[in-house]
Amino acid sequence: MLIAGVLLAVCVLILYGLPVAVTLGAVAAVLMWATTGPDLLVILIQRMYAATTSFPLLAVPFFVLAGNLMNTGGMTERIFAVAHLMVGRIRGGLGHVNVLASMLFAGMSGSAVADAAGLGVVEVRAMTKAGYSARFAATITAVSSTIGPIIPPSIPFVIYGSLANVSVGALFLAGLVPGILMGVALMAIIAVVARRRNLPVAEGRPPLPESWAILRAALPALAMPPLVLGGIFGGIVTPTEAAVVAAGYAFLLGFLFYRELKLSDLPEILWQSGRQTAQVMLIIAAAAPFGWVLIQQEIPNAVMAALFALSTEPWVILLIINVVLLVLGMFIEGIAILIIAFPVLLPVMTQLGVDPVHFGVVVVLNIMIGLVTPPVGMCLYVVSEVGKVPINEIIAEMWPYVLALIGVLLLVTYIPALSLWLPQTLGYGLVR
Repeated sequence: MLIAGVLLAVCVLILYGLPVAVTLGAVAAVLMWATTGPDLLVILIQRMYAATTSFPLLAVPFFVLAGNLMNTGGMTERIFAVAHLMVGRIRGGLGHVNVLASMLFAGMSGSAVADAAGLGVVEVRAMTKAGYSARFAATITAVSSTIGPIIPPSIPFVIYGSLANVSVGALFLAGLVPGILMGVALMAIIAVVARRRNLPVAEGRPPLPESWAILRAALPALAMPPLVLGGIFGGIVTPTEAAVVAAGYAFLLGFLFYRELKLSDLPEILWQSGRQTAQVMLIIAAAAPFGWVLIQQEIPNAVMAALFALSTEPWVILLIINVVLLVLGMFIEGIAILIIAFPVLLPVMTQLGVDPVHFGVVVVLNIMIGLVTPPVGMCLYVVSEVGKVPINEIIAEMWPYVLALIGVLLLVTYIPALSLWLPQTLGYGLVR
């Protein structure tokens, strides 16, 4: 009964429009007062402060800043141009370009919203100019943006690693194969749709000098993933330090090399980055006492008992958890789900013998799908705004692609090697 009451209170308050951070903090305070009395309310502040002092979380503001600098500094257009050079000459090619550009951008920003807001403008404009419907262009832009936090680096992986005390480097490696699978699945659906709708075919490949000029212009931008990830996996920098490197590199590239980033742009970029970081960190701070109350009231144990009462088969429990996370993703912001689900579900996964790195990939993949499922899917609203397409048209178009992403989710859930093979092969971190 307590579990149902807590979840119902959280969902009702969020759907009513109360900010996620305020909701979690308020529910935690009420539970503390009701179960332990007012004397222990001091723990609320202590937990909120302690949750934000984790060293890995310092990566969050710098990855956010790096994404904003790239969107302003001319890197997104050049990434799109290279993707067009690679896969733009087939039927429905700009749909494939959209997905490939998101995969390349994913290796730099670690944010789905940065992808949707930055690349989205370039992608929708290019596709509509080439004869694609704005509805189709916006849909592909929205669903492809979900790849961003799966292919490393990834802000959600940083947060999960901090919460679960799991190697962030191992999580980054674990997301690479699933992220590629997401891109392949989306491209497969685009190929089918392109044949059925007779979508446009781009003109022939440009002359070699022009192709080389496009590639040469984008090479400095494309060097960021090897620079950032190579530094992490080579043991040169930590993920937090790599985020600082990414932000610094994006600034130098946009300001000195491409010269599209002006000093006058910095105040707005810093303000937007600070605001976005504050939103994430406030949720993390408020969720800490919420998680403490859940554990103190033994709610994770009750959830574990309820799940094992339904079935003792691991595959059934994993399926139930995926369904629950997908449904929550339709109503609650992704970072909030990650933080709420962690203290409740990780003990269940431990009991089942599921590797915490593997579980982290499954959870993050779930919440990425939630970014494009109504009514709260954030990427839907971002793409609707930048593409000037009514959100109901995107929703009507997107379901085959969402089903493809769910198919990848099931593969990753039931074939742990898809996420664990690379970390184990490279011997990075302690993967249990």
